[in-house]
Amino acid sequence: MRKPPLLPYAADLNTCRKKSLNKRSRKMKVLWDRMENWLKVHAPDVLADLNEGASEPEISGLEDVIGFALPDDIKESLRIHNGQSGDAQWLIAGWELLSTERILEEWKVWKELSDKESFTEWNADPQEGIANVWWQPAWIPLTYNGCGDHHCVDLGATEDGANGQIITMWHDSGERALLAKTYTQWFEYIVQTFESHDAEYVFESGDFEFDATEDKTNG
Repeated sequence: MRKPPLLPYAADLNTCRKKSLNKRSRKMKVLWDRMENWLKVHAPDVLADLNEGASEPEISGLEDVIGFALPDDIKESLRIHNGQSGDAQWLIAGWELLSTERILEEWKVWKELSDKESFTEWNADPQEGIANVWWQPAWIPLTYNGCGDHHCVDLGATEDGANGQIITMWHDSGERALLAKTYTQWFEYIVQTFESHDAEYVFESGDFEFDATEDKTNG
């Protein structure tokens, strides 16, 4: 039996997908270049604290354990800087930018609590598009503030949301807020805030003076 011919646009479709991926990769590289330039002037110790890029086995190993494929922009960010070592001030307004190893550590903490049904009597208060649960394995922590709180990439959004959106995750509050539709949008807002000097670096506390949990979806 003869195989049906390939659709004439199949090759073009693959080419478009590759171009789209390359465009997103370039976007993240540009954003990180801008971030590094700002840190070089205002916080060289934080710049030095950024890790080198993650290897492909580190990224795929993380995905294998959590059971989810990370969005392309997050993987590209990890390839540029695999979080920070934690020997200097934390990068994002007092929040540590997590490496693949630290992402897995924090995810496992929440997964263990979830497996023990620790949240069954806790009520969440999510914004539209976010699942009405205290925590779920599809919420992957990207930052950490030292108190059990995170910014997470949401890979289990409801039909009103979008997988890949960035949300808040508080250990002692049910508030679950939507911060940005994508990691790129969220990270770009932070870079722009630094560049505009709205985020004056506070050496005494190690914090940037802006609200990293502010809603970015309208920006």
